Amino acid sequence: MPISTEVFLQAAVDAARAAGEVALRRQQSLGPMQFKGKKDIVTEADFECDRLIRDRLEAAFPDHNLLTEEEGVLDKGSDYRWYVDPIDGTINYAHQIPLWGVSIGLAHKGKMLCGAIFLPALNELYTVIAGSGAFLNGERIHVSVENDLAKAIVSHGDFNVSADDVERNRLNSENFWARMRTVASVQRVKCLGSAAVEGAFIASGRLDAYWMVYLKPWDVAVTTLLVAEAGGMVTDLRGGPWNLETDSALFSNGILHADMLAALDWDRRKLPD
Repeated sequence: MPISTEVFLQAAVDAARAAGEVALRRQQSLGPMQFKGKKDIVTEADFECDRLIRDRLEAAFPDHNLLTEEEGVLDKGSDYRWYVDPIDGTINYAHQIPLWGVSIGLAHKGKMLCGAIFLPALNELYTVIAGSGAFLNGERIHVSVENDLAKAIVSHGDFNVSADDVERNRLNSENFWARMRTVASVQRVKCLGSAAVEGAFIASGRLDAYWMVYLKPWDVAVTTLLVAEAGGMVTDLRGGPWNLETDSALFSNGILHADMLAALDWDRRKLPD
């Protein structure tokens, strides 16, 4: 008998809460941080939460594929794949900045079915099922209704992404500054340091738009569905369709999407493949 999507969602919620509790507890005794790149870190808590989530999902759905940030791919040949970021925003987490979270979502044949994002330091649980709306702590949420770019609060992904590739990072940073100048007409430009947080804040109407480059599927698998179900829009930075293989994204309330694409003017930007 087929398993209902609600069962999948509850598994994601339970695992996200459990991992969030571990992360909060471990935050006071992280031990030495490890570098997995020139400027990208991982903590013992990342690994512990990754293992906890993988163990729970494997036990509940032994035939499903898994992709987690710290442990990589587990391929069982299934049409179902879980996307897991055990601690999204590790830099924030390691420095006691409360903008980080656990993201767990399930896709079927490349399309997101459901997911949960838990922001432990804020005690916020975001949940979503395709076709059923987006929720924060059980209450339905919607994107903002801002229609004036000059009043928009927008955010962008972290600097120093792909810092191991000097040329790629240089061009990336140059283009971040160029895009920041381009969107100078917005009210504020933020950099919150966590794709899970920023996507959740778009869905709940706290931010009006957010863009990111060089993303990984575990970064935004859940937030793309969350924003769409909250009434927003997600595309690549040229306005094309977004999927789990796309490595850039613009999230918005939908109303400002065309204005944001025009402001970013991505076709004039030059970034390495």
